[in-house]
Amino acid sequence: MNRYEKQKLAVEKAMGEKVKAYQEIYKKADDEDRDPTEEERLEVESHLKAIEVLKKERTEADENIKTLQGVEDIGRSLGPPVSSGLEFRDSVTVTNEPPRMKSLGEMFVESDGYNKIKEKGFSGQWTTGPMEFGTKAGTLLEGAGSPGTGTGGGLLTVPQVAPGVVDKLFQRLTIADLLASGQATGNTVRYVVEGTATSGAAGVAEGGAKPASDLGLSTVDEPIKKLATSLTASDEMLEDATQVQSYINNRLSLFVRIKEENSILRGAGTNDLIGFSTSGNTRGINILSGTATAGTAMANLLFNAINGTRGSSFLEPDAIVMNPTNWATLRLSTDTAGQYFGGGPFQGQYGNGNMTPLSGQVTGAIDTLWGKPVVVTSAIGAGTALLGAFGSGAQLWRRSGVTVEATNSHADYFLNNLVAIRAESRLGLAVYRPSAFTEVRFL
Repeated sequence: MNRYEKQKLAVEKAMGEKVKAYQEIYKKADDEDRDPTEEERLEVESHLKAIEVLKKERTEADENIKTLQGVEDIGRSLGPPVSSGLEFRDSVTVTNEPPRMKSLGEMFVESDGYNKIKEKGFSGQWTTGPMEFGTKAGTLLEGAGSPGTGTGGGLLTVPQVAPGVVDKLFQRLTIADLLASGQATGNTVRYVVEGTATSGAAGVAEGGAKPASDLGLSTVDEPIKKLATSLTASDEMLEDATQVQSYINNRLSLFVRIKEENSILRGAGTNDLIGFSTSGNTRGINILSGTATAGTAMANLLFNAINGTRGSSFLEPDAIVMNPTNWATLRLSTDTAGQYFGGGPFQGQYGNGNMTPLSGQVTGAIDTLWGKPVVVTSAIGAGTALLGAFGSGAQLWRRSGVTVEATNSHADYFLNNLVAIRAESRLGLAVYRPSAFTEVRFL
């Protein structure tokens, strides 16, 4: 049994264990006369996803077993012995003492080059190298060869295929991590907002009437929206390129998460989320505009926004979201002597000649401005910044995480050997305290 056959047995054993695991979860729920809990459903989902991965590994093992068998068949099919080791003299058969000459196939499978690649399992690109067989023009060449020349022929070169795909890079996802997250159980999240809170507390004489206070409560319904994308692939592509399924799934999932990021910041509503920064400012967040083409003016405007947020919402802002272009203008601002206010590339902070760690933007860490973390992302447009108390003033409610499904039951896909692959997520953005957020516009 070769290592690929052992690998296949191990994978099938693991698949059996996963199937048994999720069956036991449902059996437990049936025995207790109840539906599976959310945690149990998530556990079942993880088992099912693991089974899909194991199926792909089993398919790969099957392909490797076929390759191994096919290469061994090459050696056996290269031809019969060149000489039988017998001579005929005057109608009398005489047996030669010297050993007979082996066939090309026998010499091939007994060669050092062949046995070395056999030990490695014929994985990836392989070659035995030239093999001298001791016959006229006996080197087994890779080209097509010519009849009667003794060249092997037909063993064409196989290009080495580097694993994976050099994929296109996208902006690092950061905005969802700033927000508190919750699990939605329906298609709407409702929360109660205190709109009016007037205190009537005052000093009262003995036996006097107590002044009344006023509280006004209202409800806000935040709908859960669906963000999705799809792609069509052929059965042949999914079968012949065993890695393409997981690659497509990962890319579609990424596209959905990128859309989530943009929607949280700038979603326009209707079928999309209503983001923080909308053209009509339907969220009611603070807007602060000012002429700020230079870095120092931008810093001053952002400080006023931070301080104004403290006064309007009584919450402390915990992050600033900026476009890379604006951050570069601000970070590279200098005084009249050419010193960087945020610290230069070879020395520490402004006015400090001692060597200290470089700027966070250079080392990959998070930079700060006025003591607040700065999240640099192209998801927010140039000329705009958003700051606020993301952790306490808003929350992201997820009905489900990003899910990927595939089917051939769409239109005539079954007849045409096509598969539709779909990725989607359902979520809603609740902004509890609009006054805790300020959109800063650099004019």
